[in-house]
Amino acid sequence: MKQRYEVEGYWVTVDLNQGLVRITNDNAFKHAVAIHPIQSVISLIDSIQAGYSTLYGTALAIGQDSFAVEIWGHLYFEYFLLKYNKLLRIIFLFGLYNRFLHSCQVFDCGEQGKDPNRWLWDRLARYRRKIETWLPKIHSWLANR
Repeated sequence: MKQRYEVEGYWVTVDLNQGLVRITNDNAFKHAVAIHPIQSVISLIDSIQAGYSTLYGTALAIGQDSFAVEIWGHLYFEYFLLKYNKLLRIIFLFGLYNRFLHSCQVFDCGEQGKDPNRWLWDRLARYRRKIETWLPKIHSWLANR
């Protein structure tokens, strides 16, 4: 079910499914995150969790740190794809670069069993504070999108 959550004055579109949420990575999302990357993502996560709980009667089984790291990880992946596009188009042949870039349009964040990368985000969650220190580096890129 499509939901819209206000974050930093922008409306972020999220599709809520059983055990899985899909965050639309459009200009509204990028602008919302660019203003305050840490607070805005935490605010979005809280809104998603509340909406999910209301809709399904249970909490989405994704920890806040894991969820935040996954969102930032997807943003960084897109950032690197676009920043180093000439090099990465050579490395990722046969349309793989375009496939990766296309996958950045919507971030799928799911519970264990729904998201094949949940184990990765759960492991990286312990480094959330360190990852937060990298966020200012993409602030200007996000703000200019």
